[in-house]
Amino acid sequence: MNGKISRRTLLGTGSFAALMGVVGCAPVQTKYKPSGQGIVDVVVPYGTGGGTDTWARFITPYFADLQSGVDRYQVENVPGGESITGTNAFIRAGVTNGQQTLVASATTYFQSMLGQSTVEFDFARMEPLALNGTGAVLWTSTESGITSVEDLIGSSHQYRYGGMSASGLDLVPLLALEAMGANIRGVFGMEGRGPTRLAVQRGEADLDFQTTSSYLSQVQPMVDSGDAVPLFAVGSLQDGEVVRDTNLPDIPTFAEVFAGLGSHTEQQQLAYNAFQAFVVPGFFYQKGLWANAGTDAAVVEDYGRMVAALNEDASFIEETKDALGGYELVSGADARGDFRRALQLDEEVLAFTKHLLEDKYDAVLD
Repeated sequence: MNGKISRRTLLGTGSFAALMGVVGCAPVQTKYKPSGQGIVDVVVPYGTGGGTDTWARFITPYFADLQSGVDRYQVENVPGGESITGTNAFIRAGVTNGQQTLVASATTYFQSMLGQSTVEFDFARMEPLALNGTGAVLWTSTESGITSVEDLIGSSHQYRYGGMSASGLDLVPLLALEAMGANIRGVFGMEGRGPTRLAVQRGEADLDFQTTSSYLSQVQPMVDSGDAVPLFAVGSLQDGEVVRDTNLPDIPTFAEVFAGLGSHTEQQQLAYNAFQAFVVPGFFYQKGLWANAGTDAAVVEDYGRMVAALNEDASFIEETKDALGGYELVSGADARGDFRRALQLDEEVLAFTKHLLEDKYDAVLD
């Protein structure tokens, strides 16, 4: 495997001109022209250099190594509309033979779940090919005065949560905090998890949410020195049940925290139900390679075979330890049921979530 990977640098944007050339036009055309024989085109509906783009460029050469007749994957960035523009274009192209795929992430899933009017895609009908989850931890600085999760429950003091966007990945911890009855004020517009972490360190925010890899490398040293406190983790999904993350075995899951509350209000239960729905695509299956609805069954089965082979390859596991955050790939066929169930939001839960975003956090939903 290593020899073939080393001969291919992780490829930059290429010649998917048929799609790129029309994204800014109205209407977007649906005609798709493949990049060439032996090339699988990959639409990434985000700009270059971000987490999803990096994941796409890292993981796809491994699939190319295992596919007969495939020389490489050609990553094409089609950003815009919080990932809606590129994903809509992928759906309109309607390719179902495996020659064109999509890399999507939690933000893309959330756009569909929240019913954004410009969305033309439905992940409940699309075919997941390979998925990669991650964990995350809500933490605080000891300077905040918060010593444990109990300090947040029913507190009259208003704490500041620092984030990027209330309707993005930050929605998951916001729903958890709402389910706890915490008194929270959101401070949004930060450009990444680095700035949100620094905001807590500087005392500009009290709470921050970091993915497992960032938590272990950037926050755990502060915990060890007594300068930070972990409050809860999202956990991992195992056989349909949320369990403690093996990468974070000493940190309770939010499911444990909520169970320990005892009594709770109807609003808190709605918030918890929403948390359970959004955390599945948001973290347990955060990034993934996707195909259109109606994709040939042989294509789906082939990716299942490749995922199984990679997860049994010791060199792959070692090489991808940092890039995949210590979490193995999941076959789309295996995860399809859990993923689709999470997308089936109860109308009352959806209304509650949209009301929370619009009225409490001034999020613009259309």
